[in-house]
Amino acid sequence: MRRRALTIVAITAAAAAAYGSPVAAARTRPSSGVAGRVTAGPTCPVEQVGHPCPPQPVSGTIKAQKASRTIARTRSDANGNYSMRLAPGRYTLVVQTGSTFPRCPTTPVTVPRGQVVTVNITCDTGIR
Repeated sequence: MRRRALTIVAITAAAAAAYGSPVAAARTRPSSGVAGRVTAGPTCPVEQVGHPCPPQPVSGTIKAQKASRTIARTRSDANGNYSMRLAPGRYTLVVQTGSTFPRCPTTPVTVPRGQVVTVNITCDTGIR
């Protein structure tokens, strides 16, 4: 009896998306839910002409809550981008960074059936 070797190939969502995989597309942008970017600013105490201080991406955990109960969670990537599949309804998005700053506001969102709502969250660095 001859045995066949089973090879399992793990592919990242980005690599799969590059080859047109519908699975990867579903992971990067859900069919119903929220997607966006988490940033923090200001990043400089004084912004000067020719030396802009654009908001910086925030890596953290984004939770979708209903009545203080976590329904879903995801992490933002190194560029601050995130996406999360959610059923239609009203949610509050909570960003946890693991430190006091940046301080991110709780953000209410309503998810309609079959739509992805763009929710960009701007956090406060505390720089004045």
